[in-house]
Amino acid sequence: MKLGRLPRGLAVAAVAAVTVVPLAASAASAAPSAPAAYSVYGSAHALRWPGSSSVSVGDLHVPFVEGQTNNLAIASADASLAVPDETSHTLSGVEIEGLTCSGYAEKACKDPFIATAHANHSGVDGGHAEQLATFAGENGKFPGKINAITDCPGNCGGQLVHSLGGAAGPAGGLPGYVSIGSSSASHELTTDDKGKLISSARSELDNVSIGPKNEVHFSSLVATAQAFGSGAENTKDGRADLRIADFFILDNPVELTRAGLRLANAGPSDQEAYDGAKVLLQKLRDRGINLELPNFDAQLSKTADHVTVDTAGLLVHFEQSVSGTPVAGLSHPLELGHATAVVAALDSDRHIEVKPGPNGGMVVETTAPTSVPAAAPPGSKASTTVNSNRNGQNTGPSRNGTPTTGANKGTAPPTSGTVNTPPPATSGGGSAVSTPADAGSSTAVEANPPPGNTDDVALGLRDVQRKLGLRGAHSVSRAFGAFFGLGLILPLARFLIRRLG
Repeated sequence: MKLGRLPRGLAVAAVAAVTVVPLAASAASAAPSAPAAYSVYGSAHALRWPGSSSVSVGDLHVPFVEGQTNNLAIASADASLAVPDETSHTLSGVEIEGLTCSGYAEKACKDPFIATAHANHSGVDGGHAEQLATFAGENGKFPGKINAITDCPGNCGGQLVHSLGGAAGPAGGLPGYVSIGSSSASHELTTDDKGKLISSARSELDNVSIGPKNEVHFSSLVATAQAFGSGAENTKDGRADLRIADFFILDNPVELTRAGLRLANAGPSDQEAYDGAKVLLQKLRDRGINLELPNFDAQLSKTADHVTVDTAGLLVHFEQSVSGTPVAGLSHPLELGHATAVVAALDSDRHIEVKPGPNGGMVVETTAPTSVPAAAPPGSKASTTVNSNRNGQNTGPSRNGTPTTGANKGTAPPTSGTVNTPPPATSGGGSAVSTPADAGSSTAVEANPPPGNTDDVALGLRDVQRKLGLRGAHSVSRAFGAFFGLGLILPLARFLIRRLG
């Protein structure tokens, strides 16, 4: 007895089933899930001086960037060029020659220009939001750039919403106090191929001069902070780095180390090098300039559920004004360089919030999830507030109950996947005016309202399969099983044919 051959169509289907299954598995493994609960934060600024608007008119615009993302699929990215006290003065005229924009409303990309970029995301659906603005300045000598991005292909929250921002500022200064050649800052919140959360932040200053007679100067100051970890306890860690190149105090070369400041041209011993630097700092103080070094031991803080990396730069206290007259703004130190990165995550059902602490710095709060609140009225939206702190001081919501973001005060964030920049604020005759910033800043991001009944979010098996893409996989699995069984039967059939003739 002879058996007929396997129909050609069935054989082709079997090969197709074998081909599809590995491709589906590869696509699933390309995007590992994030921890069950997490919050990732990053910020950086190259130069900051609260109250400096009362010191000197000056011409200095420096970058500030900030962003965060969490398992609720709420993410934001902000970048701005602002004066050192973070008030949002506009740029105009030759400062922004060659201005080009992407993602802005047409009326926002013109002279005068508010140099802020904002992107945000809210909800599990995929979306990409971006704002980018660049300008070359007069004769291409004063370039500037701001950029903010949030991006998620889908299943957001379960997959981290990528957030990044960057800004670069041109040369400028406050006469007699500080001048810089250029400045930049950036942050990025992302994951690696194994689902580990990563927060990176960086700021840089180039060609800096401090004091009326160039008492302190250096070619570059770079502050970096990186935090990383997964949901498992005690997996969080981080790195901080502060580097100053070609550092001079009163025309003497010095080096900054974890042990303090030392003369670059050391004497017979290290002790003489450190003692010599102390003499220079005292001479500098006698001239009314007090230079405060960072505390390297306070850069890294970690627990079982989070890690915070806070890389501070140099602080400069001016004991008197350039003219010798008292100035209110001098009570605040000039801060040169700062970068902060935070990763908080747990593989459990918890609520994690990163926010400014009452005494400065960042605080991570981990609490048990609360009960589901009552449903919001139809057509309304619940608001989720995510606090942030670029400047190391406490922040809170604005008086009207809606927190604001950086230099872009009073701006409501756009809906998921969109960006929106308001026109400059006007006063009197319609000219753009600056808005003073609070001591800190916070970011308000709209989220979809939670349901009032847990049954409202219950999904049937078919819904779960559809959302996770399992229904097609199950069908392929059944087909593959049938052909796998058929593959075992065919060799036996051939054996019987040969034996029975």
